[in-house]
Amino acid sequence: MEKKTIILVRHAKSSWADEQLEDFERPLNERGLKDAPFMGQKLYEKGISPDLIVSSPAFRAISTARRIARELAYDLRSIRCESAIYEASTNQLVELIRQLPNDMNTIMLVGHNPGMHELCYYLTLKLPEDFPTCAVAILKLETTQWKEVKQGAAIRYELMFPRNL
Repeated sequence: MEKKTIILVRHAKSSWADEQLEDFERPLNERGLKDAPFMGQKLYEKGISPDLIVSSPAFRAISTARRIARELAYDLRSIRCESAIYEASTNQLVELIRQLPNDMNTIMLVGHNPGMHELCYYLTLKLPEDFPTCAVAILKLETTQWKEVKQGAAIRYELMFPRNL
């Protein structure tokens, strides 16, 4: 059995231009529209190929997921929306991960802060100083079973975001 990999993605920069929009409906702004495919290209260059992409259904998150997925030649129809990711706690995100199909070895979660930042800390036991918009954390886990994911499960991790590349 192969060891598991989780890619955590915070949605790209969103627009606050339309004050009438609910938070859930906010679109990506110009920078977000550039950063998401850029990060997808960086993942492609690293040979990252997720078996499954799971995204918050919030418009800015699913838009980020689709733009990254295109760069990875991932079938956009296969992106799974999970409402539990929107405003999720670490425990809720860990529970979602534990329910993933075990035949999938590399999964990508696209969501929001503070959830992504806190989940990264939970899995790595290292608090990233920053987890800005469109941040991507690649976590290699010690386990071969999603149901065994626990605190400190990451044996290696890399954090990258548009402004540090």
